[in-house]
Amino acid sequence: MNALSKKLEQLIRNSQEILPVRTEQGILVGSVLIVSDNNLKNLYRFNELVYKDIYLNSAAIRLANLLSKRQSLLLADKIYQADREYGKWYLDSQILRASYEKSKKIQDYDRADVLWARYCESRDRALQAKKLVESLTSI
Repeated sequence: MNALSKKLEQLIRNSQEILPVRTEQGILVGSVLIVSDNNLKNLYRFNELVYKDIYLNSAAIRLANLLSKRQSLLLADKIYQADREYGKWYLDSQILRASYEKSKKIQDYDRADVLWARYCESRDRALQAKKLVESLTSI
């Protein structure tokens, strides 16, 4: 019975999400505006920057919903920190991958092996951080 009540609670919570509306400035979710800056998103509330450089779309939408409904700022901060962690590891993995390709091209295979190992670690940490963000946004 407990699992059923949790599912029902989650369905009700998900149905209460504020639907995003596209505007000329960005995406409006309640009173929060999501503005895209290349691959990153910034959140503004009443023309004031609230969260900057969000990497994942799901995190931006969930943060906007939490801010619009004035709910759990602690959860919002956890989502933001997890998204920042994801971004750090994702960028690191992309830089390492580019360096690996460059080392391979100039036939510096010892360096390429080290860079590949570092890339794999960064990629795995980015995936772990992304899973954390996804689990936090589904709460």
